[in-house]
Amino acid sequence: MIYFYYGTDTEKASKKANSALDSSLKKHSDATLIKIGAEELSQERIDELVGTQALFYNKYLVYFYKTFENKNNKELILKNIKDLAKSENFFIFAESKMDKVGLTKIEKVAEKVEEFVKPEKKLNKKEELALKGEKIDFFEFPNALGERNKKSLWVLYQDALAEQVPAEEVHGIFFWQIKSMLLAKKSKSADEAGMKPYPFQKAKEYSRNYNKEGELERLAEKLVSMYHEAHRGNTDFFVALEKFILEL
Repeated sequence: MIYFYYGTDTEKASKKANSALDSSLKKHSDATLIKIGAEELSQERIDELVGTQALFYNKYLVYFYKTFENKNNKELILKNIKDLAKSENFFIFAESKMDKVGLTKIEKVAEKVEEFVKPEKKLNKKEELALKGEKIDFFEFPNALGERNKKSLWVLYQDALAEQVPAEEVHGIFFWQIKSMLLAKKSKSADEAGMKPYPFQKAKEYSRNYNKEGELERLAEKLVSMYHEAHRGNTDFFVALEKFILEL
């Protein structure tokens, strides 16, 4: 009789196999327990486990733990899987991920087969881009700030934290954009603002999202104050930047 537990979540597969083992031992307290790991098996050993009965009891209880990690063991057990299933002894397996061919052979004869899948780790933005050989485009920061899109700005900031971007770099992007909007708002032309035409026009458009009297000036002052307070050790720079975003 075969009970086969497997999967990428080897911890859960092992836990389930141990639970089945404990249950079997309670029902057959006089059975002889044999534990087998990845050590090399032989056909003679398999024949013994399949056919030989314990001295004072008629059953073996055999626990295989990651035995399939040894390629020879896996081939040998699969070759004899029908004999193991027909045996009067109990065979409990705790294995890792299985290939389809081997699993099909086991499913045809096993009393129970159960898979335990480890949830895939959710990648953060940094990891997703790393897989593509790319990095976070932090030029999205000034656009989100100019649009006053708090949600996008906060998401970008979390990505920056994951990327371990220095607080000073994020602060510099914020200050540059606020300063650009201030210059564009107060100037009649790109030349007067000392800017190129396209950035000037964009900054001019963005400045309309901060239309309260003195609002851009206050934001610039807040960023200047934040910088000095952080470098004096009076505030956490990253926390202050996040607060700045959330209060927009």
